[in-house]
Amino acid sequence: MDGRARWQVVYNELHTLIEEGKYAPGEQLPPERELVERFGFSRATIRTALTRLEQAGLVYAGAGSVGRTVRRPLEIHFDASKFEVGAYKDDEVRGVDQWLSNVEEQGWEGRQVVTVTTRSAPQQVARWLAVEPGTRLVRRRRVRMVRKPPGVEWIPVMLADSWFPEDVAHRKVDGIAPLLEERDITMPGGIIRSIGIRQVKFVDEIRSRMPADDERSLLALPTGTPVGEHARIGIDEHGRRIRVLASVFAGDKQYVRYELPVAQPEAEVKSA
Repeated sequence: MDGRARWQVVYNELHTLIEEGKYAPGEQLPPERELVERFGFSRATIRTALTRLEQAGLVYAGAGSVGRTVRRPLEIHFDASKFEVGAYKDDEVRGVDQWLSNVEEQGWEGRQVVTVTTRSAPQQVARWLAVEPGTRLVRRRRVRMVRKPPGVEWIPVMLADSWFPEDVAHRKVDGIAPLLEERDITMPGGIIRSIGIRQVKFVDEIRSRMPADDERSLLALPTGTPVGEHARIGIDEHGRRIRVLASVFAGDKQYVRYELPVAQPEAEVKSA
């Protein structure tokens, strides 16, 4: 076995078969007892290899006696270079915000479930908003899902948590505080602009990490799946950090995309 552990022999062969399409997305791998006979290794060795395939995001374990199933590949991009930059693209007539519009452009149907709560600022959020940890903030959470009938049913792909100081969240327009509404809501130029706040600067932070328990549950993440986190901090004309949008997404389902212009030397611009 050229020095490889026995579980790695099983892992490598199954990994190759999945990559080559011999086991197609949605298809079950052979049961453990069949793999024991096939490789001549113990059941514990086979389980270790299957667990490693789960951790690699290639298969997931079914409930009860159901074995491991090959995961369907899914890639959606979040275009951060267009989000909130330039002409705002919310569709107020259909109630479609920029994220929904973005996934529709990629051929998906999207929806999101909105909840609004007031809670103490976690340490990371407090840093983003430059407030003391424990400061009372309003969190507007959107659980974002996509599907592509008939083959793919609703799949959670992103948690979008917008955090606001209480005075910002309670601002009203036309008699309502839109940031407190537990529903999809779009407004001309975006909600922030509609409540009288002009954001003049964004600060983005992107990281990868392991998910928190609630993120793992809400995104239905298999064991070992990392998440990506894109945080955009909005700063107003007075230098105040008035909100942060922290988008957390399954690392194997979504990615952040930027398309940025390259500044040209002044001499080249004049000669052009």
